[in-house]
Amino acid sequence: MDERLVKRLRSGDESVLAEIIFKYNRYVSTVVANQLRDFSNTAVIEELASDVFFELWRNRDKLTTSHLKGWLGTVARNKAKNYIRAQKLQTESLDDKIEEDLEDFVVIPEEFLSLEKEEQARELRLALKKLKRHERETVVRYYFYNQTVAKISEETGTNVETVKSRLRRGRDSLKEILEKGGFSK
Repeated sequence: MDERLVKRLRSGDESVLAEIIFKYNRYVSTVVANQLRDFSNTAVIEELASDVFFELWRNRDKLTTSHLKGWLGTVARNKAKNYIRAQKLQTESLDDKIEEDLEDFVVIPEEFLSLEKEEQARELRLALKKLKRHERETVVRYYFYNQTVAKISEETGTNVETVKSRLRRGRDSLKEILEKGGFSK
């Protein structure tokens, strides 16, 4: 069956692409979703699945296999892995930026701050560094980059409820750390 589809695909028959998508879309989406796990959301899965079929059409002349399902699965896995790699790099570079900003975000020229405010700023930086990475990132994105929960969810590939939970835990942990350090409201 796939041999005929591949033959038609190689000949440039555009209608066969719709048949292939109909036949294999669920499979490709499942492969992508299984690879993404924590990075998964419906929009990303759909986008990557579409990319797989676009890749198939674009490389139809170079297709050397008649095992279409295997080819699609391999491309789907690779697309998902590349997406994860890109997200991790983006997150790592944001983490680096957050770490840099933790050093600088409340550094205000001395003439504008009292010694007490400088000490509070230093304590806040240290407290933020003690949070779990995901909680710190969420708190910093929300409070210092003014990102909404939805935007954080989108950019990190994390479920909205997970972002809310991390934000709540981060605030609670931050409050506890600061109170132990002698800073209260």
